[in-house]
Amino acid sequence: MNFSMMRRLFSRYGWVLCILLMASACRPSDPPPQKFGGTWTMRLGDRTFLVLVLFENGEKISGTLTLPAHFQIDGAGGHFSQIAKDAVTETITSASVKDGNLRFVTAKPKDQKDTSDFELAITGKDQASLRIVDAPLDAWLLIRVPGGETATVSTDWDPQRSYQKDDNAVSNPEMERIYEADQKPRQDPEALTSAQWEAIGRDDAERRDKTAKLLADGQLHTAEDYKRAAFVFQHGTMPDDYLMAHTLSMIAVAKGDSSALWIATATLDRYLQSTGQPQIYGTQFKPGKEASQEPFNRNLISDSLRHEMGVPSLAAQKEQYEILMEHLKSTPRKP
Repeated sequence: MNFSMMRRLFSRYGWVLCILLMASACRPSDPPPQKFGGTWTMRLGDRTFLVLVLFENGEKISGTLTLPAHFQIDGAGGHFSQIAKDAVTETITSASVKDGNLRFVTAKPKDQKDTSDFELAITGKDQASLRIVDAPLDAWLLIRVPGGETATVSTDWDPQRSYQKDDNAVSNPEMERIYEADQKPRQDPEALTSAQWEAIGRDDAERRDKTAKLLADGQLHTAEDYKRAAFVFQHGTMPDDYLMAHTLSMIAVAKGDSSALWIATATLDRYLQSTGQPQIYGTQFKPGKEASQEPFNRNLISDSLRHEMGVPSLAAQKEQYEILMEHLKSTPRKP
């Protein structure tokens, strides 16, 4: 296209270009990026526990905090229970930025003098931690929802349940493999020789090390994870191994697996025996020609409590012991 043609085109269509340029100049600029602004949510499993809405206008920040009307938190701030099905919305009455974090105060709708102090820290792209100021609790993880989307607090809570953030997590496949390797050689224990038991003991130590690393790295989340880990540590050799197994089994129970109560009782009995104290549930039998439960404190735990813990009554346990003794007498021991 030569210059004269370009001039004729501009002469004919130049006014259109001018209008487009003017429109572009008049178009409002994009709003400045929002560091704190937006809708933030905290989830417990697949339920929304908290919704924080922040409006950022220059240096002024306002908004609301909506959460259940009532709930209880454990000492670490990770387990939530007795969560009410109705929610309340608190208004942010003051907010300021200090050391890069947002400090804000909310007031209850029915009593503006009933306030709570919070600190919001940005920890990643659309991620933040929310801390209750002056409360010795772990910070809560918040996620910012995509722009334009809304969020509401869930109302289908079971007040008899305890909830935490990883309620919808999946079990760790490596922990499953470790557990299966722990159980496989024990399917027929009476057929194993002393040399085979020594080899199993060495493998047990490696499995405990691998499980300890998964725990240290925060890779275990589900009740199944913790129950499997409890079985691995139950096959330890030191009192601390059994105490760790007991702790892991209780976490499994707290996460909703009542079947882990048995391993909880067995690991506590094993810990008591290893420290020279009488067992209290009678789950442990010392190996040998005359297998024994002694020392055994039969008076501490009643049959009604034993039933709640999934342990046989004393009478049923005595019968089981007699059957075991008959079996041992008729079974030759492998060298």
